Amino acid sequence: MADSTKPSLWSTLPDYAKEVTYDYEGHVFQKMISRSYIPDIMNFQVRPDDIFLITFPKSGTTWVQHIVCLILEDGTTSNLQDHLFLKAPFLEMPQSFSKETAEQPPGMYEVAKEKPSPRLMKTQLPMEFLPREIEEKKPKIVYVSRNPKDNAVSFFNFCSLTVNCPQYKVWSEFLHDFTRGAIPRGSWFDNVLSWWSKRDEPNLLFLKYEDLKKDLRASVIQISEFLERPLSEEAIDDIVMKSSFNAMKKNPKVNPDHSEASFKHALQGNRSFLRKGQVGDWKNYFTVAQNDAFDDLYERKMKGTGLTFDFTLD
Repeated sequence: MADSTKPSLWSTLPDYAKEVTYDYEGHVFQKMISRSYIPDIMNFQVRPDDIFLITFPKSGTTWVQHIVCLILEDGTTSNLQDHLFLKAPFLEMPQSFSKETAEQPPGMYEVAKEKPSPRLMKTQLPMEFLPREIEEKKPKIVYVSRNPKDNAVSFFNFCSLTVNCPQYKVWSEFLHDFTRGAIPRGSWFDNVLSWWSKRDEPNLLFLKYEDLKKDLRASVIQISEFLERPLSEEAIDDIVMKSSFNAMKKNPKVNPDHSEASFKHALQGNRSFLRKGQVGDWKNYFTVAQNDAFDDLYERKMKGTGLTFDFTLD
């Protein structure tokens, strides 16, 4: 259950961040996610054969969604008329991003209700706001994590791609809010560690972005085995090829820049939702002092958990 006594971080945000966000039981939410969506999602009816892709924002959600979709399609791209974003309803997102009406559009969870089984759905909600029936029905959950330094850098850059996020202009201001969990979807530490604590449950696959970067083929096999979708060697090779960063960036049916989710304007400025896809880009943003302070926080939060991350790949 959500904790209604949790202090409001929203009240401490800069005004430009407050303009596009609100407080919901101690968490910062973007205004495009209607307050009414959250209790509806918590009461969402789960099916045992559902597949949930769950991440903290900017952890490789689109990448792994693409891989999962290809696995479910045996490595083919038979459904080429649909953009990748339409293949897995993003539960807490609105069905429309149109500004032409003041009325709040229905949420994508309404679309998910009508999907035939097996359903693939994705969400970036903190664990306490997920469908309650997940615990009972035990659907398959693919959780993707990413080292927090690269995660923070990617999230900072993402904010400037959409008017639905706080428009941080200064890296230090974003990092300050990131480290205290005062950004949309909350604390990286709380999110990742809540799922790490469930890593031994048979219906959960806990992935790391860095492991996919190190050996994509092994990761594809790992995901396919978890989903109980055996693949031929040829299908595995095909999925690996189609899931490279460059292949996804060039594919308009996969690249979010070409979706209806309000990223098209990024192309006008020669920018992209798929920015770099690297491990270690944080070195271009963190100052020595920021890195030292973050390392101290990381050590305190992660102590005794057994969870480690690669911050560079040699």
